[in-house]
Amino acid sequence: MKKIALILALILMLTPVLVACEDAKPPVDTGSGSSSSDHDPELLYSLDDLPEMDFGKKDFTSFGGKNTAGYSAYLVEAETGDLFVDSVYQRKILIEDRYNVNLKSQNYSETDHSGAVRNYILADDKTFQIYSGKMQAPFYNMMMEGYFVDWNELEAVDPSKPYWNQSVVNNMNFGGKIYCMAGDISISTYNFTNSIMFNKNLFDDLGIDYPYEDVYNKTWTIDKMIEISKQGYADLDGNTEWDPQADRLGFSGWAYEMNLAVYMGMGGQTLINNEDNMPELAINSDKTVKIIDKMIELFDGVNAYSEAGTYGIFNTAFDEGRLLMLDGWITHLQGNRSRDFDAGILPYPMLDEEQENYVCRGAVNCSGAYWVPTTNTQLTETGILLEAMSIEGYNRIRPVYYDVQLDLKSAPDTETRDMVDIIMETSSYVNENFITSISFNSFIDKQFNSFASWYANNERPWRTQIKKLTRFYES
Repeated sequence: MKKIALILALILMLTPVLVACEDAKPPVDTGSGSSSSDHDPELLYSLDDLPEMDFGKKDFTSFGGKNTAGYSAYLVEAETGDLFVDSVYQRKILIEDRYNVNLKSQNYSETDHSGAVRNYILADDKTFQIYSGKMQAPFYNMMMEGYFVDWNELEAVDPSKPYWNQSVVNNMNFGGKIYCMAGDISISTYNFTNSIMFNKNLFDDLGIDYPYEDVYNKTWTIDKMIEISKQGYADLDGNTEWDPQADRLGFSGWAYEMNLAVYMGMGGQTLINNEDNMPELAINSDKTVKIIDKMIELFDGVNAYSEAGTYGIFNTAFDEGRLLMLDGWITHLQGNRSRDFDAGILPYPMLDEEQENYVCRGAVNCSGAYWVPTTNTQLTETGILLEAMSIEGYNRIRPVYYDVQLDLKSAPDTETRDMVDIIMETSSYVNENFITSISFNSFIDKQFNSFASWYANNERPWRTQIKKLTRFYES
């Protein structure tokens, strides 16, 4: 009864949050599924659609590492008074009561998280039913070595539902097989989604319209972003020398994250599913050449630059009011609580108006997916619990994430919530073993598009990787 009382209390606490979501302006159709602003009672998903199951008080334990989905919003062990943390805890209580199960998690804070996972599985240790890990090597190497289970064996899981990230389903898995998943099971995975923060005060001072209407109308393109960026530079210290730590700039960010975000935003691809549903290189195209041309035009080294030397100077410039636009994570919205100016947020721009959807890069090097180990002997139960956790993450935690974590409840406009909707729904992941952010450094630094020779130098190792991937997914 005590647990039930806690759940009812949370529902009462969440009522204003849900009402606030209903009042939000409907965002532009991104073409990627239902919007996260649709959180009204008639549109929420029900646990009653899942099979009934009694775990008999068994443990269901996850194992997470630093910067993976297991570290924050998957599970917490106690209430703290923070509405977001408490919503995560209340989900735990609800799922435990419904399925008579003990939900547990263990976090690994050391460097070699993947090595610990490998050792547990090699030792046939059945302590953990699920692991969280980054969507890149070495987890991908372990996948191809047969350490993880195809999620198709988890009958209760429906990968097509909006509480599972569709780009992970489609871009990170092939051959109809699914070895990793991410989504509202741990909403903080979306923290590491590249988006564009902009200084509203500077936009006002320079007479620049906020690009919200362009975003709504799907006319927010790279050319419009370049136009804004070129209004950015000002020699604030008057020494006639360009200095990113003293002058005002149009756009900047960390080269090792931002460059790929720009590429992906314009529809740049790495792998696609071919007609046999197998991985195929999608880099060698006229579109890629055009995208690189636009990247070179954007990063002119004066108004906009790609910082590859000192991490964080771009964040400092933005917080000090010396940067019009910043490549940041969606969590940078939280900084509005302490800034002297109001910052808006935008999705990454499209290449042109012919592009179908916005694309905002999800950082595989920071975000965690979930992997089911071959040591798991409770696949039926695992599928039910993972689906239940995701449903309730979507129903209960996402609205609180918006209003509490991202502080959208105090946002001065409705457009900010709409932009977050679009960014969340277009948060996309690609296999970064083929193209990474540093792949574009030479183009940007030299201000020259040497795509043909660059592709020729990389094609052989890429095709070797493709063959290896194809053999795995065909096996």
